[in-house]
Amino acid sequence: MSTSYREERRLDRKAEREEDRRDRLAEAEAVRKERLAEAEAARIRDEARAEQHRKDEEARQEEERRLRAERKREKARRKTERKKARAELFAKLGKEGDTVGALVVMACGIVPALFFQLRALNGENLPGIISLCLAVMLEAGAWVATVSGERAKREGRPVGRFRVVMWACATFAAVINYSHAPGPSGGWLAWVLAAASYAGVFFWEVRGWGRHGTKGTRTKAQRKEERRRRRHDRKRRRRFPAVYTRYTDILTAHPYGTLDREQAWRDAWRDTHGADIAVTAGVVAHRGRADKALAAAHGVGVETLAVEELLADLFPGDGGDDGPPARRSSRGPNGGPSKGGRKAATLGRKGKQAVDRLTGRTSPKVPDRPLDPADLDRVRALADLLGGAAKLSVKNVREAVGGGNTRYAMALRDAVKGERRRTR
Repeated sequence: MSTSYREERRLDRKAEREEDRRDRLAEAEAVRKERLAEAEAARIRDEARAEQHRKDEEARQEEERRLRAERKREKARRKTERKKARAELFAKLGKEGDTVGALVVMACGIVPALFFQLRALNGENLPGIISLCLAVMLEAGAWVATVSGERAKREGRPVGRFRVVMWACATFAAVINYSHAPGPSGGWLAWVLAAASYAGVFFWEVRGWGRHGTKGTRTKAQRKEERRRRRHDRKRRRRFPAVYTRYTDILTAHPYGTLDREQAWRDAWRDTHGADIAVTAGVVAHRGRADKALAAAHGVGVETLAVEELLADLFPGDGGDDGPPARRSSRGPNGGPSKGGRKAATLGRKGKQAVDRLTGRTSPKVPDRPLDPADLDRVRALADLLGGAAKLSVKNVREAVGGGNTRYAMALRDAVKGERRRTR
């Protein structure tokens, strides 16, 4: 009984020990798993921290690269701007080198000139402020005229009056410096001080020659032509005051530059005199009296002369004597008798034939006369003007010699052409 009890107790203790062992193993396993879990969590955290650190490091490095690139770009931009600024400065200095040199000469000339002018004026027992004002007046006056003349030259306006004032002020200052220079009268220092008064304006003028010599000034021929235009305009204003007043009214009424001035003058003449340019009522009356006198000399009426001129215009070059008629005037209007513009008709070949036709008389045909040397010279000049004898025609030959029949004009033309062929 006791043996079995002890056996049972042994078995119970053995079971308890086994259970305790299993519990310890379970606990140990749980602890191990917990430690493993903690280690895994720690590993994951470490990896996450490492990944974050890596990302932060990459971001930092990327930011540093961006900043370096930005600094590099900014440095390159500033370098480019400095280079551009230097280039612009050098270019400006290159363009304004004459200005810089002129300003240096001006300063070097003004300072001693002003000093000795003050000294000379103070020697006349003038108050200091008065001496300063007078000296500055001379120098400033010269430079006002110089700058004004430069602007006028740049704008193409006359600069003569500015140059007169400029050199007058400079000369006045030079005389003061020359006459009050220290040392012997007329010595070299006096000449140097007188030259100092001229130096500034002279070299500024030299600068202007270099800048505006071909752009702002006009050539001698252009100035001569402008003077001729002004004289012509003055003659018109004095000789035809009424027409000139109407002429200025027309120009003023139109927008500037939109109307040709000569066309405005023609319109003003017609508005004032009612006829073409250079024709007045007096001219028309004089022509009428001339027509009457001519008709009376030939024993015909004025109407006969009008018909004669009409026939001469309608039937030019229809034969007759070989001499050219008197030249018609190229001035005045080309209208008929009703406008007062009929030219004084010649009673040469065409006039005589017309009168003979009207009066019933006939004119015998006369032989060809020799070519007039003066007419030959006119045709030669016409050939030179046209560019060759090949361009001569009967019409332009007759116009050159003032008329004549067709055979006479053809003979002149053929003679000049033959001369040109022989001289080739």
